[in-house]
Amino acid sequence: MFKKLLLGLLLIALAAGAVVYFVLSGGLNKQIKNAVETYGPRVTQTDVTLEDVNLSILSGSGTLKGLNVGNPEGYQSEHIFALGQIDLKIDTSTILDQTIIIDHILIKAPAISYEKSLSSSNVKDLMNNIEAFTGPSSGPSPDPEPSTGAKKQVVIKELLIEDGTVYVGALGVGRTVTLPRIEMNNIGEGGSMTMAEVMDLVLTKLLQSIGPAIADAGDLLKEGGKAALDAASKQATQQLDDAANEAVNKVGESLKGLLGN
Repeated sequence: MFKKLLLGLLLIALAAGAVVYFVLSGGLNKQIKNAVETYGPRVTQTDVTLEDVNLSILSGSGTLKGLNVGNPEGYQSEHIFALGQIDLKIDTSTILDQTIIIDHILIKAPAISYEKSLSSSNVKDLMNNIEAFTGPSSGPSPDPEPSTGAKKQVVIKELLIEDGTVYVGALGVGRTVTLPRIEMNNIGEGGSMTMAEVMDLVLTKLLQSIGPAIADAGDLLKEGGKAALDAASKQATQQLDDAANEAVNKVGESLKGLLGN
């Protein structure tokens, strides 16, 4: 569940950044900020804010600062997901090519919160909010739309995730622990990976570091909350079920339409 939720949340930031190469407008940065802060809350039914956007078409460089996705009501943490800053540099000579080269992506200070209540969790409640926006995931699948051509491929030369933290809480007891620094190089090189596939690979790596951090947090909590936290930790690393996965996919498709993709 955690993996697909993070993918959905990061799409709000990264899709906004990608649009810079398809919209030629002097007020682009303001438009991206407004789109995230207008569309995000509709999807999550929580506060979504983006502090600052600074993207340049000419240089291929960009920075997004202070992306915050609020927690559903009833939980201790202010945000379920907060991102200090994303710095990226794209090889502008590849923008019109089938494979886009991203020289580097630096994700600074991602902060993740996972909290368990007696009957639910903040992750589950947020996914319910997303499904309420996208509609029920059950029922027959719509007919596939005609293909408009091959999907763009992506190569990321360098990706760094640093200064990350994860807060794990249960029944009012919680602890924040530091995530290890993650470095990945030449993602997608020599193969054919879409942005969605690249992000799935990156998030798998991120979750490999979150699991031990959650376990360490359990050892540091008071004995009274440890049993509840252990149960929360197991749920945090489970794969999203088909219904929730379809809800996140719907969000991604809606974002594409909103951003003119």
